[in-house]
Amino acid sequence: MNSLSRRSFVKSVGLGAGLASLPSLASGSETGANPDVPLLRSPSSKGELRFRQVHLDFHTSPLITDVGADFDADEFVHVLKEASVNSINIFAKCHHGMAYYPTKVGVMHPGLKFDLLGKMIEACHKADILTPVYYTIMWDQYAAMQHSDWRVLDENGRDDGAGPLEAGWVRVCPNTPYLDYVVAQSEEIARNYEVDGFWFDILEYSPFGCFCPSCMRDREKLGLDSSKQEGRIKHSEMVLDRTLDRLSSAVKPYRPHATIFFNGQVRVGMRPLLKYYTQVEIESLPGGGWGYGHFAVMSRYVRNLGLDYLGMDARFQRSWGDFGGLRNQAALDYECFRMLAQAGKCSVGDQMHPRGRLVKPVYELIGRTYRSVAEKEPWCTGAKAVTEIGFLSTANFHVPVAVAHTDHGVTNMLAELHHQFDTLDRDSDFAGYKLIILPDSHRFDEELERKVSAYLQSGGKLILSHESGLDPEDKTFALPELGLEYVGPSPTQGNKGDYIEVLPDLSDGIPPMVHFTYACGAIVKAAPGTATLARLWKPYFDRNYLHFSSHRQTAYDQPTEYAAVAQKGPIIYISFPVFSSYAENSYLVQKLLVRNCIGRLLLDPLIKTDAPSTAEISVTEQKEQRIVHLLHYPAQRRCPDLDIVEDVIPLSNVRLGLRMEKVPRKVYLAPQRQSLKFEYAGGYAEVVVPSVRGHQMVVFET
Repeated sequence: MNSLSRRSFVKSVGLGAGLASLPSLASGSETGANPDVPLLRSPSSKGELRFRQVHLDFHTSPLITDVGADFDADEFVHVLKEASVNSINIFAKCHHGMAYYPTKVGVMHPGLKFDLLGKMIEACHKADILTPVYYTIMWDQYAAMQHSDWRVLDENGRDDGAGPLEAGWVRVCPNTPYLDYVVAQSEEIARNYEVDGFWFDILEYSPFGCFCPSCMRDREKLGLDSSKQEGRIKHSEMVLDRTLDRLSSAVKPYRPHATIFFNGQVRVGMRPLLKYYTQVEIESLPGGGWGYGHFAVMSRYVRNLGLDYLGMDARFQRSWGDFGGLRNQAALDYECFRMLAQAGKCSVGDQMHPRGRLVKPVYELIGRTYRSVAEKEPWCTGAKAVTEIGFLSTANFHVPVAVAHTDHGVTNMLAELHHQFDTLDRDSDFAGYKLIILPDSHRFDEELERKVSAYLQSGGKLILSHESGLDPEDKTFALPELGLEYVGPSPTQGNKGDYIEVLPDLSDGIPPMVHFTYACGAIVKAAPGTATLARLWKPYFDRNYLHFSSHRQTAYDQPTEYAAVAQKGPIIYISFPVFSSYAENSYLVQKLLVRNCIGRLLLDPLIKTDAPSTAEISVTEQKEQRIVHLLHYPAQRRCPDLDIVEDVIPLSNVRLGLRMEKVPRKVYLAPQRQSLKFEYAGGYAEVVVPSVRGHQMVVFET
C-alpha cells in the first residue's frame, strides 16, 4: 500500500472518530518515525530461531495512564541477560488495539509518552537479543468498538466473544475493511523498525464460521451456502489464506529475512498454510486450558512439518495475565526440558507490568531454567527425533480444538510404555514407520485405503481399533487383509461398555478375569485364518430403566463367538475404542492390552528400560550420535483443574537399552560428560544410568 492509498484508507474507515480520550487513528502521532518515509536501514540478518525466548505479553487498557513510566532500557536488557534470554517477542499492538510506538495508521496508547517498541529493539539488539514483534489480529477491542460492522457474528447474530456486560475481547473479522487496517499497520512496522520477526496472534474462527454482513455477501457471491457448515468452513479457510497471504506480502519486502508466525492455526492438518510460516510455535500453557497432554501430542506432530519449532510455556501459575502468579521451578524446568527432549526450542511467556519494569523474581525463575537449557544446547542443536511408531490423529483441520480426545489416549499410553512415536495426519509419509496405529474412528475412503494398502505391501504393520478400517457407510471393513466380518455396533449401549476375556496368547501381565471396556465397541467375527486373541462376553441383559442390576453395568454371563482382539498377519484389530477409553479412564488393563499387541508386531523396540511409567523417554539424533532424554517430573492433580509439578523425584540405577546397528564408540551423560560403562548384546547398547534428577541426557556416540 503506497502512502496515498494508506491515507485514503485511514480516512475511509474512520477509526479515529471514536473514544474522545484517545488520539485519532487517522492523525497518528507527531513524534517518532514517519511511515510515509522509508528509513534507510540495512536489512535484518537472516531469521533465526533461538533456544531461549520470552514471549512478553503487554495487553494494557487505554484507561491506564502511566504506561512505560518506569521503563529503563539498560535495566530491561540487564534483567534479560541475567536470565540467559536471547530472544524476546515484544509488543507492537495488543488486544486492546493499542500500539506501543508512534503510529500514523493505528492508535498509540494514550498513556505512553515515547516509542517503547523502538527503545526495546535498540537496547536488545545491542545486547544480541532478537526482537520478533507481536501483533494481534482478530482481537482488537478498539477497532471492534469503533466498527460494529467489523465484528465476527455467530449464527444468532451475536458477537463472538465477551458480552456487553462482560470483561473480555470481541473477535473482529478479517473479511472486512479491518484487514486493510491490519495490513497497513504491519507494513508500517516492517518499514520503520529493524524487527527480527513478526508474531501474529489470534487468527482463527470459531466452528460456526462468521455471519457478519461481509461474510454473508461473500459466500453468496462464491455460491457457498451459509446455512451449511461445510460452506462456512470452506469460506473461513479462504479468508484465512487470503489474510496470511496479504500480511506476508506486506512485511516481506521490508524485512525479507524476518521470521513470520501466525498463532491460532497450529493444529493437526495445518500443512496447507505452512508456505506462510518460517517456524511453528506451540502455545501450550499447562496451567491454562491446554494441560500437559496438549504439548505431548502436538510436539510429535509439529516436529515433522519441516520447520524449526518452539514450545511455548509461561511463568504463570494458571494462564495469561496472571500477574501475581509464579510457576514452580520444577514445573518450568520440566516444561522446557521436554521441549528439548521433543527436538524443539523454548519460549516462556510473561506479561510486563504497565509501568514497564520486568519483575526480577520472574526472571530469576526463568534464568535458573534457561542456564540449564544453555548447557544442554550442544546436544540439542539440529537434533531430530528418532521414532518407529506413528499414529494417525483423529483431529483434522476442521476440528476447533488442536488435540482430539482419542489423540490424548494414544499419546498417554505410548509415552507411558516408553515407545518412540509421532503424531500423523493424512498427508504424512507412512513409509518410515515400522508400525502405524489407526485409533478408534478412521473410516477408509479410497485415498486412505490406497495409502494403508501400499504401506502393508511394503512390509508395514498395523493396529486398528473400533470403527477404524470401516468403509464410509459403516457396512464392512475396507481392507480384505483384515479377515474380519463386521456385524454392527455393540448392543450393550445401556451398559456403556463391553466385557472381554483376554486369551493366553495376549495375556501377559493381565489378570485372568473378564474385564470391562468402559466404552461400547463393535461386534465382529473372525474369518478362517484370523486368530482371536480376546473374545467378548455378553451380560445377562443390557441396562435400562426396565431391567438393571447393581450400581453400574449388569454382570457378565456367557462368552460369545465374537472377537474383541483379532490378528491376521501384520494387522491387529481391537473391537472397542481402547484409546479414547484410556483417555477417559486410564485403566491399566487397556494399556497392557495395547502393549501386548505392539509386542506381537514390534519385536525389537527402539528402547528397553525398567524405568517407571511416570518417566518420559525420548530419542533424538545428531550427526554420529543419538541422545536419549530421560525426564521424571510426576504431576499431581492437587486442585480440580490443574496438574501440579512441585518436586523432583529422583530415579536411581535406571536400566536403559538403545537399539543400535553397531557397537557405540562411547556412552556418556550430558551435559556432565561423565562416561558410562556399557554392554552391547542382541543389537542393544545397554547401560545403567546412575541417577535421573529431573532431566538426564545419555549420549550414544557412533
